[in-house]
Amino acid sequence: MTLSLQLPKWNVKTRRQKAMKILIHKPMKIKYLAITIALAIITQVTLAQRGELANAKSNYEKYTELKQFKSAGLGATNLQEAKTSIDKAVVHEKTTSDPLAWTYKALIYADLALLDSVVSKTEPLISEASDALKKASDLDKAGTNKSLIDQARVLIYRYELNKGVKDYQSSRYDDAFNAFSKALNYKPGDTTLTYYTGLSAINAKNYKAAIQNYEQLTKTSFSSNRQIYLDLSRLYVMQGDTLSGIRVASEGSKKYTTDVPLATQEIELNLMIGKQKEVINKIIDQAQKNPKDKLYPFYLGIAYSANNEPVKAEEAYKNAITIDPNYANAYLNLAGILLNRGIDTYNTANKLPQNKQKEYDEMIKKAYAQFDVALPYLQKAADLDPTSRLALENLKKYYFIKKDKAKEDEINKRLSTLK
Repeated sequence: MTLSLQLPKWNVKTRRQKAMKILIHKPMKIKYLAITIALAIITQVTLAQRGELANAKSNYEKYTELKQFKSAGLGATNLQEAKTSIDKAVVHEKTTSDPLAWTYKALIYADLALLDSVVSKTEPLISEASDALKKASDLDKAGTNKSLIDQARVLIYRYELNKGVKDYQSSRYDDAFNAFSKALNYKPGDTTLTYYTGLSAINAKNYKAAIQNYEQLTKTSFSSNRQIYLDLSRLYVMQGDTLSGIRVASEGSKKYTTDVPLATQEIELNLMIGKQKEVINKIIDQAQKNPKDKLYPFYLGIAYSANNEPVKAEEAYKNAITIDPNYANAYLNLAGILLNRGIDTYNTANKLPQNKQKEYDEMIKKAYAQFDVALPYLQKAADLDPTSRLALENLKKYYFIKKDKAKEDEINKRLSTLK
């Protein structure tokens, strides 16, 4: 028997299918690899930017540790490296909307400004810090970074406060006012800072701003509010607003009942605008509280005179002279009352009809006696204040009435030398 070997036929279709499958799978593996590489690159870039923020944070924390031990200068390199990193982080699309990045920029730039002393360098830095702080606050809706944001506020506040103090001490009052005003934005309501701002405004002759700041202080329990009320009243008067000046002085004197300057301010301003009657009781009250103060009986004399009470006015002026025997203004006003009393009598006599000769003679005699009573006070006023035109004019009037031409000429000569 002849044996024959049968070999299996080659399955062409099967081989081709396997080959095709291999060809089909190879491109899919290449594409998958490409996507994986791309994702890896994106992840690395993102992590790199997150790394810049982390670097900034790490270097800044190293700096603050040294600053706590009064060695801020030793951490200057860390602070600069923190700046380099944060500058990159805040501009990259992956971290530009991160409130933490902007918060650290505010912190880093503020500390850079505090570390330097050259204004041309520090001002741009603090401006950047302020802008970054605003950005951080706007982005931090949830308040996650509140503590750090508050720290940045304190740093910027401290910079502006320090600058304001230096400017004030160097008499750069406009710059001081601007610096203190900026500082108030970061610590609103701070009474000491509000006072510095107002004081700088006064020295810069920015009275409107001074009034605004001092008005704010009167609504607080600021320790120096006695003086603030007085200065605020004076500021209003300087601006031509006497009524507001009176209002403030009145409020202050009610709060601080023992404060003499405030009470005096209120009285003086009321006398200035013709409200003598309204303040008579206040003057009497202050005169009783301050029996050795010549001003109050003097003011009382003015008030009584304006209220047409010459006898009470005379008594008040004499009380002022008793306290101060050389009080020129009291002598001047008292002499005026006495001289006017004689003039009134003299004028009344001249209005009498001719058939009242006896009454006329008696009244003229009385008038001259009243003039003579006034003379010592007229003379004393002129002696105490030789440059007072009013005192000399009153004394001249006396000698005119007495028909003493020589004395009149002498006084005219003195008057001609006055400016």
